[in-house]
Amino acid sequence: MKKKLENNLFAKISLSIISLSITLFVVEVSLKTIGHFYNLSFQTTYLAKEEGRDYLRDDVYEHYSAEKSNEIILSIGDSFTNAGNVLREFSYPHQLYSLFNSSSTVLNMGICEDSTFGVLKRLTNFFTDPDNINIKPTKVIVLIGAADNFERFHKDNPTEKQNWYEVNLSPWYRTLSIYKVVRHIRHYFIQKRLTGIENNGENKKEGFNTAKNNYIKLKTLKGSDIDQKTKDKELKKIKSQFTLKFKEYFNNNMAYIDKANSTQTMHLLILYMSKILTSDLKHDEALKWILDFSSFDPLHFWNGEHDDAYFRIVQTFQFQSELESKDILAQLDLMAKNEPSIKESKYFQEFYTLVHNRKEIFAQTDKLRLEAWKQIVDLSKKYNFQLITMNYPSDYSSANRIIDQVSKKFQLQLIDNNTYFSRLIKKKDRETYLEDDDHLTPLGYRLLAEKIYNEIK
Repeated sequence: MKKKLENNLFAKISLSIISLSITLFVVEVSLKTIGHFYNLSFQTTYLAKEEGRDYLRDDVYEHYSAEKSNEIILSIGDSFTNAGNVLREFSYPHQLYSLFNSSSTVLNMGICEDSTFGVLKRLTNFFTDPDNINIKPTKVIVLIGAADNFERFHKDNPTEKQNWYEVNLSPWYRTLSIYKVVRHIRHYFIQKRLTGIENNGENKKEGFNTAKNNYIKLKTLKGSDIDQKTKDKELKKIKSQFTLKFKEYFNNNMAYIDKANSTQTMHLLILYMSKILTSDLKHDEALKWILDFSSFDPLHFWNGEHDDAYFRIVQTFQFQSELESKDILAQLDLMAKNEPSIKESKYFQEFYTLVHNRKEIFAQTDKLRLEAWKQIVDLSKKYNFQLITMNYPSDYSSANRIIDQVSKKFQLQLIDNNTYFSRLIKKKDRETYLEDDDHLTPLGYRLLAEKIYNEIK
């Protein structure tokens, strides 16, 4: 009798374990299916960051090491490689490493706003550095060129040495959808408690209008005779209206946002506004707003205190076609008349020259690009690695044209991201795949990694 009870108990426990396993399997499959379609619709909604603060993405190179590595793949470039707008697990180098099932070592040498000239210097430094003598890439993937007109004055500047950061990959259970759902719920309540607000499904139009109205309000306040105490109170009120998406765009850097004065806050608002506009291909309007901000605070803008906005003004100028050069120059001349000292500013001189001599500058940049690419090709021959080029998913026509030209001239493997993403965008929309001109969404990075994997494996 006792033995029969023990057998029944064992059978019940076994059945319970089997039932639980089947249930978890079904739930996992269901969540992955739901997650797939969720990702297709809401790729611009990210979870709060959980990355360690012991490093900064632009200060180090990421090293994804395989114990038994068949090859070493070095990815080098700008924001599309660095992927600083998302968690590192969404970057294409990280996902490429995962696609190879950890059989290949992948190095991420992406730096935001880097140029072809910067890549040449960094590759040269990498291969001549004694510390890297045991790291011999078999493939080097390059995506670069969008910031060449921004960097043309600094192509001979020395490049600081970057340290390597060994990335410890997440434990296996973090890949489970059940874990991700629990984590998502946890972050939802944490954000709700800390901010006192819920993400109410803010769309781009609402986000832009809120930022625009607050920018205009701050601009009016700065020029008014209202006492400073009232101005500070209004600034605090404006900051309380910042949405979750606004904070996420600046990586939830509340320490800076909370301390930002009114002009610094206007800078943040302009960046957010231009991001939304450029994602809708409204570069003309974005340029107008950035010019408005530069004319409001010309001294700090052209002296480099708002360098993110300066980078944005150079990039949007290349895309836009509505504002004529003579009209932009008239605005710049007026700024210089009101604030003569800016004429000595490096940034002011650069941008003025770019606008005044656009065709000549672009032609000179192309010449310098081709010279730099020739030297990069020479490095591939000297150090015996396969050089693989990629063009941009976004329409950086000048950079893409040079990349295509170089690939054909030197018979390099070209991964045509522009055609690939153009077709995807035509079928759906741009914001599903590109956050802005210089960054992809998590889905975009995943698709980029898959495309690279399929073409180089």
